[in-house]
Amino acid sequence: MSRKWRERELVPDQTPPNDGTALGHLSDSDLLKELGRRRVARGELDLDAIEAFAESSGQVVEEESLAATIASLPPEDTTPKPCPKCGKPVPVKGRNRVRRVMTAAGQLRLSRHYHYCRNCKLGFHPRDMELKLPEGGEVSSAMERRLLDFGVNDTFESAAQRWSIHYPTTISSNLIRRVVDRVGRRSEAAWSELSLQQACRPTPEEPARALVVGGDGSMLNTREEAWKEAKVAVVARGEDFVEEKSRRIVSDARYVAVVGGQDEFRKSLNAALEAERADEVTKVVWLGDGARENWTMAAELCPLAIQVLDIQHAIQNGMICGKTLLGEGDTTLPLWEQRIRQLVDTDSPEEVIRELLDCIPETATEGELAALDRLVGYYRHNEKRMRYPLFREMGLPIGSGIVESAHKHVLQVRMKRAGQRWSLMRARRMARLRAVYRTAGPRRFHWAIRDALKPPALKMLPLLPNGPRRAKHNYTLSRVSPLNRAIASN
Repeated sequence: MSRKWRERELVPDQTPPNDGTALGHLSDSDLLKELGRRRVARGELDLDAIEAFAESSGQVVEEESLAATIASLPPEDTTPKPCPKCGKPVPVKGRNRVRRVMTAAGQLRLSRHYHYCRNCKLGFHPRDMELKLPEGGEVSSAMERRLLDFGVNDTFESAAQRWSIHYPTTISSNLIRRVVDRVGRRSEAAWSELSLQQACRPTPEEPARALVVGGDGSMLNTREEAWKEAKVAVVARGEDFVEEKSRRIVSDARYVAVVGGQDEFRKSLNAALEAERADEVTKVVWLGDGARENWTMAAELCPLAIQVLDIQHAIQNGMICGKTLLGEGDTTLPLWEQRIRQLVDTDSPEEVIRELLDCIPETATEGELAALDRLVGYYRHNEKRMRYPLFREMGLPIGSGIVESAHKHVLQVRMKRAGQRWSLMRARRMARLRAVYRTAGPRRFHWAIRDALKPPALKMLPLLPNGPRRAKHNYTLSRVSPLNRAIASN
């Protein structure tokens, strides 16, 4: 940002600098200090604003300049301050408590008062709130935003090494780990799953023309339980599908990632559907891999959705049976696959089931017979979900490419690298953060998690125009009415 832009920022306030120096003769650092002083006078300054201005102006704020700007804030008084939770005035309990904060300009030393609300059992520092510092930790919001971006996209050790390329300060991998854990706890403390989804992407004013929902699971290597399933789901609007290199991809979507039970997954996915106003969408397509719990969830959350079995899963299950019958390295397996593809992609799976039943006399072992039985049962259970020619005519997707892409971009790119083993706690938080990151986008990510902590704003109903008040009626008992006959006869 040019110097002229910074001078224009000072135009609304015509107060001259403290020393009477003309603006044109101020150095860049003095100009930044003067801007900070005047914004303090207008009550607009906080630590986020200082670092954001430095970032936008294209210059690095020196640690001394930052400390001087913070020192120019009005001194704290000792009057009681309102509790952030209950609003009651709370007296000072401790004075001049020191906090050291790492900022984009370096270390900053703050001295502030401490208040403790006995009613809410809550301690707080008004100066921290004034500067919009994170409640815990040793970094400013701007630093936390940067560290978090590094930490959710790369391993902690590699992120610390890459940091030194972009910034003059040196950080440790443990600092990035602590920041990610702290923001992960913050995301878990969101007001609700719905508020988190709406902070990531606001609920649209109009429901989508069509909605595509897909979910699947993959395994993560954990320390406590060896391999643990992580469930990922994606909710995409029909208008967000775009053509790219002869294939359809999703430009924007809502993502959900859970390392835990089915109930937790259902709760998070239900919030994503509610944020997209799924109940008002006339056409909802639910893609699945054939697992019974997926269809149970679809029936509970979107009872009118069109359920579609992913065609690739239908073919893969056919190939598992073929390898059992023919053997892993049999030369006729490609012919088996070709026939399965041909028979599956028809109006009904009846024909493929009939040919599979014809293979029963050729089975030689109980294992081969069991493999045929499983595949036939799989196709019969998903018969209504395998009408692929009809689905194509309706313009519906029949492959779960968006789910496979979600697994890759949400989980695999960060959590399934060579040699990685996760603790369950950190795996849950990282999966959640990755889903929020992909839903909100890099720029909105950090802000969305903080915004989700706030209770939702109450929607006020529009006031009706003034009119006559409701008339008061005097009711009398009627001897004609059968309802009042017994009373009126007394």
